[in-house]
Amino acid sequence: MKSFIATCLLVFSYQALFTAEDDKELAVWGQNGHRIVAQICYHNLNENAKKEIDKTLRGKYLTQVATWPDFIRSEKNWNFTKPWHFITIDPNKTVQQVIERAAKDPDVNNVYEAIELMTSILKGNKTAIKTLQDLVNSNNASLLNNSIKATALAFLVHFIGDVHQPMHVGKNKDFGGNKISVLFFTEKTDLHSVWDSGIIEQEGLSFTDFSDFIEKRSTPNKKSTWQKAKMIDWVIESVKTREKIYNTLYDNTERPNGLPEMSYDYQHDFIETVENRLGAAGYRAAKVLNTIFNP
Repeated sequence: MKSFIATCLLVFSYQALFTAEDDKELAVWGQNGHRIVAQICYHNLNENAKKEIDKTLRGKYLTQVATWPDFIRSEKNWNFTKPWHFITIDPNKTVQQVIERAAKDPDVNNVYEAIELMTSILKGNKTAIKTLQDLVNSNNASLLNNSIKATALAFLVHFIGDVHQPMHVGKNKDFGGNKISVLFFTEKTDLHSVWDSGIIEQEGLSFTDFSDFIEKRSTPNKKSTWQKAKMIDWVIESVKTREKIYNTLYDNTERPNGLPEMSYDYQHDFIETVENRLGAAGYRAAKVLNTIFNP
């Protein structure tokens, strides 16, 4: 009963916080994917981190604001953040090469740099705070809770989720799978959407049930391995998973139109991968925030 009431309150708070127009542009892990990451993250925060986050969000849930960066993508004032949701790693480049080349440009150009920026803001770095504040001011954008800290927090948890979604560490030629049409349980869609939300929604679980399931299956050794990895390793993992996705894309093809056909076999083969990417993102986000807010 408590879970049902909490879910109803969450839905109501979203309706109050975001407009119907915003709801038209949803992407990157989908709403439930980002809520799952945020839920796992919050469950694994130390008491000081929880206190700071609750204070910063002023009555909003972390699971609520974790999807805010997608809702504002439909607002032209926030257009400058669109490249922050992904990083392009073409097969002829290494992750290190892409990161080093992007670092030569003073602008924030990808999700890796966006995570670094938000982490620095939450640590109180004045240069980082000024960078985001200047971008917000010059684009006449509105901060979450009218707070640079709350905005950075929402972005950070969201972007950590994004970098663990394999299609957000994509190839330029097909825009991270957006240009690859597939049949997912007989419905025509694109490969990116399958990995954003298709596989997750096919399980038919609420985000709270899904996150609880992942946490129960995450062994201490698995959690430790996830949290010891460096941020560049998160990107490398997504590249490796992406290549597995591409290499198995045409294992099942619907004959008349030649589209990759994904059904129960595909769901069976990749649901554990999705669970691991979501779990890794949640536990890693918790470690980042616990470190930032370490008393």
